[in-house]
Parts: sequence; structure tokens; C-alpha cells
Amino acid sequence: MSEDAFDSLYRRWYLTMVTKAYLVAGGRRDVAEDAVQEAFIQCWRRMNDPAGPPVEHWGRWLEVTAVREALRHPKKEVAFDLGHHDTAVNFIDLAVEVQLKDVYRRACAEMAGLRERPRRAMALRCIAGLSSAEVAQEMGITQSTVRVYLAEARRALEPLRVELRQLGIVTEGEGERRG
Repeated sequence: MSEDAFDSLYRRWYLTMVTKAYLVAGGRRDVAEDAVQEAFIQCWRRMNDPAGPPVEHWGRWLEVTAVREALRHPKKEVAFDLGHHDTAVNFIDLAVEVQLKDVYRRACAEMAGLRERPRRAMALRCIAGLSSAEVAQEMGITQSTVRVYLAEARRALEPLRVELRQLGIVTEGEGERRG
């Protein structure tokens, strides 16, 4: 793949990936940025590996990789720094900006407060978009255990789900129980 194609991919997906990695990292900016940088390094290598398996959707691949990288770092308490997060989203209305930052801050705090396994399951399933089977395989657990962890995480995050959808962090149906 050409450098121009890679640059285009970077411009298209960077902010989305930083936002998701930041949430998974519980507000740790350094972890989010490192995770996204590592995802793009892996992307460049994968794009230039003719023997590697083809990737159908680079955006999804990058998001999953960035979330995995963010999850590799140990969880620790950090203060959410609103000033450093300004560059992750381009806001038009100051009132909307304040509201969205508050929702995002609360979501980061809730994610950081989850136990490790439910946080990992939620990040892989609802933020990175892996299937329950893929999450189970990656975590070395059964799909029913994935569902238990997701239920625990959902209970903690449910009050924020609608607001998270408005932020574009989760899409319609993500994080909801499927029938």
C-alpha cells in the first residue's frame, strides 16, 4: 500500500481510535496515544506484508488493535484531564462541548472503575466490536462467561449508554442485550 493511502487511513481513523482507546484506558492519555501509535505501526507492517492475510476493513482492524493495545497496560487511577482531550473531538457549540466532555469524563471514570475482566470484555465487545465468540477466544473463557462480564459492565455503564451513543463512542445497539 502506498504512503498516500496510509496517510488517508491515518487521517480518517486517528481521532476515532484515540477516543476509544482513551475510554478503554480509563482516561489515561499516554496509554491511549501509545496504543494508537502501536496500532498504526502494526497497520503499516501489515499493509506492506504481501504474505499476510488480507484485511477487508482497515478501520475496524485498527480499532480492534488499538483497544487491544490499550488493554495491555495495567489499570491505574488517573485524573481526567479535559484540557488534553480538546483535540480529540472538533466541537461547534460550547454548550454541547461542555455536555459531551462531562459524559466522556464520567464514562472514563466508570470504565476505570470496572473490575479487570468485565472492563476487558466490554472494551473488546462493545468498543472494538469483536463478537462474543472472538472475545471468549481472546480472553480464554466461555461465551457465557463473556455474557456475565458484559452484564456487570452494562449495569455500571447503563446510565451513560444513550449519552455515549451521542458521542459516537458506541453505535446504536452496542452494549445492549441482544435477543
